[in-house]
Amino acid sequence: MTESRIGQKMKAYCSSCKGERNCDIHGHYAESDDDGLVQWYRDWYLLVCRGCEHVFAQSVSTDSESRVPYYAVNGEVEYEHEETIVMWPARAKRDRPQWFDGNLIDSKKSTHQLDASLLELYGALDNDLNVLASIGMRTSFDIAAENLGVDPGLTFQQKITDLLSRGAIKPSEKDHIDILVDAGSASAHRGWKPRIAELNTLMEILEGFIFNNFVLPEREQAKADEIAKIKAKVPAKAAKPKSKTKAKPAAKP
Repeated sequence: MTESRIGQKMKAYCSSCKGERNCDIHGHYAESDDDGLVQWYRDWYLLVCRGCEHVFAQSVSTDSESRVPYYAVNGEVEYEHEETIVMWPARAKRDRPQWFDGNLIDSKKSTHQLDASLLELYGALDNDLNVLASIGMRTSFDIAAENLGVDPGLTFQQKITDLLSRGAIKPSEKDHIDILVDAGSASAHRGWKPRIAELNTLMEILEGFIFNNFVLPEREQAKADEIAKIKAKVPAKAAKPKSKTKAKPAAKP
C-alpha cells in the first residue's frame, strides 16, 4: 500500500496565485492497476495553497509505458515517467478581465443575466468545452444586446444593424461582430469545433464589445465628474487691473 502523504507539502499550480506554489496536502489517495501488459498509477490530492489558502483537488497519472528520456548529470540517458495532471476547479485557460473581477461586470447597469452567462462561458473555456464556449459567446452577445435595449425578437443581423445605428458598434467593428455571431451559429448548427487560439480571438471581440458599452461609458462619466469637481475648486484667475492711459500733450501750433 502506498504511504499517505497527508501533512506533507508539494509544488502545484495555484489558479488563484496564477503560478507554481508550495501547497499543503490535506488529502491523498493512491490507486494503481494493470492489464498484464501495462501498469498505471494515479494519485489524488486535496491541496491548500500556502500563499493564498486556495483549496483545490488534483490528480497525477502515469503508466509504465509513458516514459521520456533525459540526460543525467553523468551524461547517461535515463528515463522518467510522463505525468498527466488534472485540476478541479480547472486551470484557467483565459484570465478574466479586470472589470469582471468577482464574476460581476463593473457596471451600474442591471447585468445579472450577462454576469451568469459570462461565468458559464469562462467555465466552458477552462474545461476545454470549445463548442459550448463558442455558442456561449453568441449567447452572451445576445444578452448584452438586449440589455442595451435591442428588441430580442430581431434576427442577429437585425440586432447588429440596430446596435450600429445606436453607436454601440463602430462601422469598423461590424465585421468582427458578424464573425463572432456566425462562429457561434456554426458551432451550434454546423458542427464547428474551434481551437483555443480561435476562441481567444473571439473572446477579445466579445470582451471589447461589453467593455465599450457597459464599463467604459461609466468610467468616462466618473472621470468627467471628478474633473468638474476639481474645476470648481480651482481659484479663478484674478482680473488684471486696467492700465491707465496718459493723455497725450496737445500738439504745438
